Amino acid sequence: MASFGLVSGCGDNGNDTQGATGNMMTTTLPPLTTTDPGTSTSTATETTAPTTTDGTGTATESTTAPTTTDGTATSTTEPVDTTAGPTTEPQTSTTMMTTMPGTTGDTPCQEISVTVQPIKPNTMLVLDKSGSMLQTWDADADPNTPNVTRWYSLYAVVNQVLTDFNDKFNFGMNLFPSKNALGEYKMTACLVNDQVEVPVAELNKDAIIPVLPAQSNMTIAGGTPTALGMTAALNHLKSLDPAVPRIVMLVTDGAANCSTSAANLTELFEVYDENVAPIISDAYTVDNIPTYVIGIAIDNAPNPNIQDGNPNTINPYEKLNELATLGGTAKAGNEKFYSANNAIELSDALNAIVQDAQSCIIPLESPPAFPDKTIVKLGNNEIPMITDCANESGWRYIEPMPYMALELCGTACADLKIAGEADVEYYCDAG
Repeated sequence: MASFGLVSGCGDNGNDTQGATGNMMTTTLPPLTTTDPGTSTSTATETTAPTTTDGTGTATESTTAPTTTDGTATSTTEPVDTTAGPTTEPQTSTTMMTTMPGTTGDTPCQEISVTVQPIKPNTMLVLDKSGSMLQTWDADADPNTPNVTRWYSLYAVVNQVLTDFNDKFNFGMNLFPSKNALGEYKMTACLVNDQVEVPVAELNKDAIIPVLPAQSNMTIAGGTPTALGMTAALNHLKSLDPAVPRIVMLVTDGAANCSTSAANLTELFEVYDENVAPIISDAYTVDNIPTYVIGIAIDNAPNPNIQDGNPNTINPYEKLNELATLGGTAKAGNEKFYSANNAIELSDALNAIVQDAQSCIIPLESPPAFPDKTIVKLGNNEIPMITDCANESGWRYIEPMPYMALELCGTACADLKIAGEADVEYYCDAG
């Protein structure tokens, strides 16, 4: 919704995780073998032959020592424990020297158990800073407490989300319009920076909060140039590694205007910007970047046909439903976007989105030598390997080979978001 400050009549249209960050790898090496120079050796562990009886009925037991391929006996040494990587309470995985298909006789197999966390999505917060965000509402749904501005509530909720999920998302932030936008019925109300306000980075809360207008700010102004704000955010996300999930969280209190194709000021502010829909649709279908949509105080009714800085005659509720659907994040039911009519609902909406948007992709430090031997566990529960992530619950490798990541799907994905980490066992990793 646009509200310029100098124009009257601008109405409202409105886990029990322990945070393991290091890879735990503990192995017990198998018995070592020695050979004479030039002798090809196959690995064999000492075995005990079955007990038999002789002709007198006396039980006898025979043993066979490890041998080389030329039939000579081979000496052995005791197993040696080695530990790689920092650990607090090392858990030892014991393996035996074996000959696996596709390996030579002297290639050992090591059992490796690693506790890993999902990959952190690169996430842009795209926030409406139009003048209508200074309108007040009953933030706590309590008529006995003073109303506050919508911006006051948005600032508080963004601060809370960044605090709670700072270590689970790589956040960035963009404002539309920019802080330079003015409360005028002119192009100056539609200014948006070409570059995002805060680029995506790890642990980025302390970089984002100081850039936001102050929580008690009463001077923010401008229209609703959603397309320009989204374009800058998406251009930034597209410059990042596509192998890392990329996400937009769009928060607005009205329908988009400030179209770059407007022929005059009336079209600039009183006509809905149809450019927003294809921008969000292409981001999802072409670049696999979904857009979550949160609407603040959005009325499910057509805007009046008056000059008030809001797109005339369109229903902003329906337009946000359309954007959520095109962005690949539509909720079930008639309301596709996340609607908030007070600060409590706004907090619930953003928290629901970050929960849903958490990644279920787990990166692997190295590809398993024997992919079919990998075991994935959540707690004590082993997760089945599947092939169809859309219709099955379990885990699968991310294609193509080499297998450098795996993904949990269905209920396994939901459980991972609660647990915050998974155990991945390379049952037999050649080393």
